[in-house]
Amino acid sequence: MYWQQQVNYTIEVTLNDKEKSLNAFEKITYTNNSPDTLTFIWFHLWSNAYKNDKTAFAEQTLQNGSTKFYFSSEESKGYINQLDFKVNGGNATIEEHPQHIDIIKLVLPKPLAPKQSINITTPFFVQLPNNFSRGGYVGETFQITQWYPKPAVYDAKGWHEMPYLDQGEFYSNFGNFKVQITLPENFIVAASGELQNKEELEKLKLISKTKATEQSNFKLYSEKLKGKKKTDKYNADSIKNLSSTKTKTLEYSLQNAHDFAWFASKLFLVQYDTLQLATKNIDVFSFYNPWQAPAWKESITYAKDGLKKYSKWVGDYPYNTATIVAGSDNVNSGGMEYPSITLITTSDIGQGLDATIVHEIGHNWFYGALASNERKHPWMDEGMNTYYQKRYELEKYGNPNLLRTNSNSFINKRVPTNMELLLEQSINGINKGQPIDTLADAYTQMNYFLSVYSKGSRWMELLEKDLGTELFDKCMKQYYTKWQFKHPYPEDFKISIQETSNRNIDVRFQQLYNTKSLTSTNDNKKTKLVSFFSLKETDKYNYLFIAPVVGYNNYDKPMLGAVLHNYQLPLPRFQFFVAPLFATGSKQFNYSGRVSYNTYKKNSWLEVSASALKFTMDEFKPQNADKIYQAVTRFVPSIKYTVYNKDLRKTQRWIFQARSFLLNENGLEFKTVVTPTGSIDMVNKTSINSTINQIKITTTDNRVLYPYQLNLTIDQGKNFVRAGLTGDYFFNYGDKKGGIDARLFAGKFFYTSSKTFIKQFETDRYHLNMSGAKGYEDYTYSNYFVGRNEFEGAQSQQIMQRDGFFKVSTDLLSNKIGKTDDWLLAMNFSGTIPDKINILNVLPIKIPLKFFVDIGTYAEAWKDNPATGRFLYDAGLQISLLNSLVNIYVPILYSKVYGDYFKSTLGQKRFMKTISFSIDIQKLQINKLNRDIPL
Repeated sequence: MYWQQQVNYTIEVTLNDKEKSLNAFEKITYTNNSPDTLTFIWFHLWSNAYKNDKTAFAEQTLQNGSTKFYFSSEESKGYINQLDFKVNGGNATIEEHPQHIDIIKLVLPKPLAPKQSINITTPFFVQLPNNFSRGGYVGETFQITQWYPKPAVYDAKGWHEMPYLDQGEFYSNFGNFKVQITLPENFIVAASGELQNKEELEKLKLISKTKATEQSNFKLYSEKLKGKKKTDKYNADSIKNLSSTKTKTLEYSLQNAHDFAWFASKLFLVQYDTLQLATKNIDVFSFYNPWQAPAWKESITYAKDGLKKYSKWVGDYPYNTATIVAGSDNVNSGGMEYPSITLITTSDIGQGLDATIVHEIGHNWFYGALASNERKHPWMDEGMNTYYQKRYELEKYGNPNLLRTNSNSFINKRVPTNMELLLEQSINGINKGQPIDTLADAYTQMNYFLSVYSKGSRWMELLEKDLGTELFDKCMKQYYTKWQFKHPYPEDFKISIQETSNRNIDVRFQQLYNTKSLTSTNDNKKTKLVSFFSLKETDKYNYLFIAPVVGYNNYDKPMLGAVLHNYQLPLPRFQFFVAPLFATGSKQFNYSGRVSYNTYKKNSWLEVSASALKFTMDEFKPQNADKIYQAVTRFVPSIKYTVYNKDLRKTQRWIFQARSFLLNENGLEFKTVVTPTGSIDMVNKTSINSTINQIKITTTDNRVLYPYQLNLTIDQGKNFVRAGLTGDYFFNYGDKKGGIDARLFAGKFFYTSSKTFIKQFETDRYHLNMSGAKGYEDYTYSNYFVGRNEFEGAQSQQIMQRDGFFKVSTDLLSNKIGKTDDWLLAMNFSGTIPDKINILNVLPIKIPLKFFVDIGTYAEAWKDNPATGRFLYDAGLQISLLNSLVNIYVPILYSKVYGDYFKSTLGQKRFMKTISFSIDIQKLQINKLNRDIPL
């Protein structure tokens, strides 16, 4: 037996546009149609989601990579209060939810028996937030959504109280609405339902008959914007003379709906038309801003086209009005739907805008009339609706893919028609996919789109293919007719389809609950050689890609070559690349290559790999002889095991890696040869083999707020073991305002046999160093250096982030300051300098200016008569370029021992010689470029 509660609303609300607030009174008639006697009712107070940074909404936005709300000012947050609940005129108590401040329990004075009704009343005050999610205000425009106290749904599966979330939509009771809105007279309002003020309705229809550029609001906006920045669109209407002391009251009525939303602006332009459907005539409105007039000129046409198609395919539109409203340009989420009205927040034009409008209007069928529990089963709205949106685009435009604007372009010839499918297959290929039917708040951001929208809509396409279009349409119409204005669950949908079609869809339905591909995969792919790259037809081909490649260092000079690789999407388990290069300087053939085999599981990734490279790392010019180029050849077998959090939304991971660096380096041998004519000095290349064994254990969390990494690296070579523990932590200043990078390093050097002067000399390059390591000290050749072994000139001033990472160097000393074969501790701080005091802001291009501070100590500083003080320091300015790929350091303050070195060794014109720089190629790792890539 099916039943559902009936909840009718009468709301009176007044907008205070100056204070950005609402004063309101609400009366709810709650009818208990369940077989159970209720002693309480859960209420949603979703405006409290914006009250502080501890709410479920606030925490989810951080998980999804946004700090905008977390760092917002108190003035821009929102809340609801001044509640005074009464039941049938008598006082009632409320209890706080144990976890969420946007849910309360209304304890009923008397139990509510089945088939009985009660009247619940309360005043309430809403301080509107800045629009962080779906509602609030932007400048002088208002988006009033999820704004009133609302009973949670009680159905056959129990109570469904839930906090407000940005990722994860809603489940609410059906009922009827009567809403009175009082606000300044010069606002234009777009709202759910039907406007009851005939004079105001005729006024809107009259405005719509005037061309957009002739409407008074367009002229007013144009006049007021003269001399002002056009980017200041939403503040343009807050100019003097746009305020009004007079008010008006508008009344709206809406039947068989589970929500009510309204939008108000002083600048809205209006379009209006009617549309005749099979069973009724409906009013169609569009409201948009003056600067959007060119893009929105066809908005009514788009809306009507969508209304007609959905009504034909599913059943007549469920309401008497259909309204689309243009949102702000700075909230580009696509759109958000409410019964009979939808907010469009996209900058797309043409087909893109058409698709968005039709998609959002389509929600009136699947979110509006078929009000499934979207928090638990989001595909029942988003997946089904996206299927119909794509069907609409396919029929109207012949191709729903908006990326292919130029079929002859280089890129479009190499990207697939369905990029969404390729991304979905790529995520599934590394076992990070999630089923179509998953809780909305359990998806990763990427999977929320790929599983719910993309895969959900393709599942509907396959169901259509199983049944045939004619029978499929019949089934969907019957499903819509039977469950209109009810709350169907997946099992209800399945039963309805099977009853109408007389088909068993068990196998197809089971696909909703696993991560497997919806279609069979091709295990007999052909190999195909392609230039540069291609993402097309990856189900048919294993691609081999060839492309030109260039390189450079100070010794080889420009290197020209080609790269051959098989990296494609979805990622193959076996991956390789090889890149031979000819060096124009050394006239040598160099190379770089890597091969790996990968095993991807949901919570782990095992990679077994080997890499090889060869390049010139130094040069020497003897007298009366050709220049000698010293090469290094490196071969590295490796095994790496990455462990992910069981919750795919978490960004924390552990990485365990063991590898060996098998090195062959060219050295120089100087000798004198005695001949009958005299002695000759000769220089020959030598070949030195060495091995460094390395174990790395890393835990990292690439979260958006206070990300961190902790790494233990142990290197073992001939006669030594070197251990280093490095911790990195980032302290955010605010949303996109930078912050402070804090780094801690603790290192210990061990001799594996008795320490001697010779062993100390032989292991010199492996010792711990207070200054950032130079090319000679990059003993595993893991970092890129322009001039790896230069000791003068700009190239000699390159350092790498390792050990103490001081930005000052004393390379010309026989024993560098702060270098030790014992222990070393250091702390490094690097912080963004706010724009207000950034002296580089006068430049036409934005260059982020930072400060750095380094503090450290080491073993020798604590012995008797140390050469330095116990603690060393330096500080200065840092310029970070290319997203911190390149950093330039200018020391300003430093320990006296460094100042003495600069004066005694670098000479008079020493300022430029004290500057150092780093090139951090680790920044180019995919998972550091994008926090959503689960690698």
